[in-house]
Amino acid sequence: MKYSLDDIYEEAVRDYGTTCLQADGYMFCILLGVKLTKDDMTGQIKIFDPTKSTNYYVELNIDEYNYFQTEGWKKGVFKITLNKYINKLERIKTSISEEMNGSMSLKKLKYLKESRQQVLKKYYKLIQKLN
Repeated sequence: MKYSLDDIYEEAVRDYGTTCLQADGYMFCILLGVKLTKDDMTGQIKIFDPTKSTNYYVELNIDEYNYFQTEGWKKGVFKITLNKYINKLERIKTSISEEMNGSMSLKKLKYLKESRQQVLKKYYKLIQKLN
């Protein structure tokens, strides 16, 4: 089934786990950091991902919009978030290997391993929800 942006918006509004708020001239919904906005005047709907920038939301690219159009709001958010977790795990893996080949600070290694465990737990919980 192919979901339109209006269908995705309606699903987000109805979803119990999604936080929806009204602001001046637009409505927005957030789930796991993924933000969906609808402009009241134009009716334009956009989806944003916070992981692409540290200070502001960046609109999804076409491939990421396809997640939502094929899977719907909730599963689309889950897939975006799973990709975010995979990227975090890769960064942690790189940091661990750099630390092992560099200063070998036990405190830093312990921190990185604990971070990896936390991300893996979140990843596993999300995989369970997706299935």
